[in-house]
Amino acid sequence: MPVSGARAIESGGMHDDPARRARYFLYLLGGVFVALGFALEMVPAMAAVAPELAGRISAGMGALILAAGRFGSDRFVLRCEMLLTGWF
Repeated sequence: MPVSGARAIESGGMHDDPARRARYFLYLLGGVFVALGFALEMVPAMAAVAPELAGRISAGMGALILAAGRFGSDRFVLRCEMLLTGWF
């Protein structure tokens, strides 16, 4: 009995979609910025030397990158990956 709606595994193996890979890249990059923002706000040693808004700005940038990866079109996500990695 085939499972309907499952795209993860095809008959030839895993499907390597360039847009999916680009989305994962944006998720990873956004997660790093969000984690840095949390660290700048929550770790006392880092909060003492960081500027006042650095953590919030970093977390906000991470949230925007995550949103671009989640809600952006395939073409937009691929262009973002090319722009951020330098591959044209």
